[in-house]
Amino acid sequence: MREHPPVTAKIMTSVYLTPQLKQALTRLAKRRGATMSQEIRAALDRHLERDDDIELQLGLLANQANQALTRMIDKLDEAHAAISHLKKSLAGRKR
Repeated sequence: MREHPPVTAKIMTSVYLTPQLKQALTRLAKRRGATMSQEIRAALDRHLERDDDIELQLGLLANQANQALTRMIDKLDEAHAAISHLKKSLAGRKR
């Protein structure tokens, strides 16, 4: 039997489940020695934690992408300046 978390204030809400989902949830709760409500709350907690992790990872990836873009823009600016200098140099030789 699993440990039960400390009792905290809860707000009642209604959730409509398919018969198959309710049956599966009832079996899972019984197997774990928990209530359906506890299983639903645990599943929601896991889902929300995963969502937070995904948002954090996406934020980090976006930051890395912005840094990479900044580096690429700097390199393109350097290349453009070098080509412009080379073009002027070649134009000066043709005269």
